[in-house]
Amino acid sequence: MSVQSVSPFSNFKTNFNTVNSAVANPQEVQKAGKINKKTAAIVGGLAALAFAGTVAVVAIKRHKVPDEIKTALDNFKATNEAANSLAESAQKQAEEIVESGKKLFDEVTELFKKGDEIAPDGTVLRKITGDDAEKIMEEFSQDGKLFRKSTFVNDILNNVQEGIEELADGSRKVAKGIDFFEDGTPSWYQEGIEELADRSRKVAKGIDFFEDGTPSWYQEGIEELADGSRKIAKEIIFSESGPMLYQEGIEQIADGSCKTAKGIIFSESGPMLYQEGIEQIADGSCKTAKIFELTDKGWQKVSE
Repeated sequence: MSVQSVSPFSNFKTNFNTVNSAVANPQEVQKAGKINKKTAAIVGGLAALAFAGTVAVVAIKRHKVPDEIKTALDNFKATNEAANSLAESAQKQAEEIVESGKKLFDEVTELFKKGDEIAPDGTVLRKITGDDAEKIMEEFSQDGKLFRKSTFVNDILNNVQEGIEELADGSRKVAKGIDFFEDGTPSWYQEGIEELADRSRKVAKGIDFFEDGTPSWYQEGIEELADGSRKIAKEIIFSESGPMLYQEGIEQIADGSCKTAKGIIFSESGPMLYQEGIEQIADGSCKTAKIFELTDKGWQKVSE
C-alpha cells in the first residue's frame, strides 16, 4: 500500500501566528482555552495550538498502515499509552491535593489569626512579619528550625511552603509548595523543589488547577536554568472537560525558541495528530521532522 500525501493539517498551519499572538497576551490564551491564568502566562506556542478544541484522551484505535510509517506509529502507540497513564495519574493526584490543600488552608489560616507564638523557654515557634498588603508567617520547630512558611495577601492565605531545608551553600529544598485561590482551593502545586545557589531550579512535579479544583496542566521533571531556559521531561495539558495535549522531551530556550521530542494533539474522538522532532523558532516559525494525521482513511503522513 502506497502512502498518499494529504494536505497539511489546516489548524496547525493557519492558526500558528494567531496562537503565538495569544501566547504573548495571556488573557487571550486563557479566554480561548479556558486555562488557569498562571498556565496561560507561561505555556508554549506549540501547546496552545490545541486550545481550539475540547478533547479527551482515549485508547488508540487499530488502523491498517503502510510499512514506511509503521515505526513512527509504533512510537505513537507507546506515547499515547504514556499520555493516558499520565492523565489518569494527574487527575488522581489533583483530587488528593485539593482535599489535603483545603484542610491545610484552614489550618494555616487559624494559626495566622492566633498571631505569634513563643514557647515558655523563649523559643520562637511562630512569627508573623510584613505590612497590611502582605504578611509572612514562619513556623519553627522546638530546636529553632524553620519548617513552614506562609504568605498572606490582604490577610488571605496565598501560598504555603512545607519541608523547608536551607543549606550552607545557599541552596534550598522545599518538600512542597501550594498556591491558593481565595476560597482555599489549590491553584498551583509543586513537589520536590530544589533551588540551587546558581539560581537554577529543579522541580519533581507540578500541577496547575482550574478554579473548580480540576487539573489544567501537569508536568514532571522540570529544570529551570539560570539563563532562563527550561527542560520538562513530560507534560499533559487539560481543557475543562479533559486532557487535550501530551508532550515529551521539552526544551524551552532563553531566546524564546522551543524543541519538543514528541507530541500528540487529541480531538473529541481521540488522537488526531502525532508529531516528532518539533522545533519552534523564536520568530514564530515552526519546523517538525514528522507529522502524522488520523483521517477517515486511516493514518497518513502530512506533507510539509
